[in-house]
Amino acid sequence: MIQPDYDFKTFPTLETPRLILRELLETDTDAVFMIRGDIEVTRHNIGAPYTDVEQARELIRNIKWNYPDLYELRWGITLKDDPAWVIGMCGYNYWIRKDERASIGYDLAQSHWGQGIMTEALRAIIRFGFDHMKLHRVEADVSADNPGSMRVLEKLGFKFEGRLREQYWDWGDYHDLLLYALLQPEFERGEP
Repeated sequence: MIQPDYDFKTFPTLETPRLILRELLETDTDAVFMIRGDIEVTRHNIGAPYTDVEQARELIRNIKWNYPDLYELRWGITLKDDPAWVIGMCGYNYWIRKDERASIGYDLAQSHWGQGIMTEALRAIIRFGFDHMKLHRVEADVSADNPGSMRVLEKLGFKFEGRLREQYWDWGDYHDLLLYALLQPEFERGEP
């Protein structure tokens, strides 16, 4: 197992041409509630849309609480021209250091869909994962009903690995979950 080269004493801030990815703060509660309260954003996530702002506050607190253990690492996505307002979230839902692998998750305010923002944000966190967390493998699972998310993963070079049939119950029905993964050498070679 290769040791990470980032000390994680401070939360890593990442920058892309259009975005700043930063630590989620309690002041982001309203923005997170707007994202997670939108049925179109959360439709393909496990769980119902938020109905109370306290749910967003609790999510931010849990992410912050889990950070010192380095089990979960999630960024708030902001535009460079408005770094105070979170338009989405992305990060590692879990990090298994022994296996040098982690799983990504993400969501974005509907008003910013179709602009390549999530692809740009994920590319940054994946680069951070391979370079500084010393990951070998990044995994993602996506609802089979979410073609937009599948396109984002495929643009980044993720490979489809399998289908878990009727893996979860939500919205009154069973749903299939698709598994994707990206290996560090594939990312370095820029494989689509």
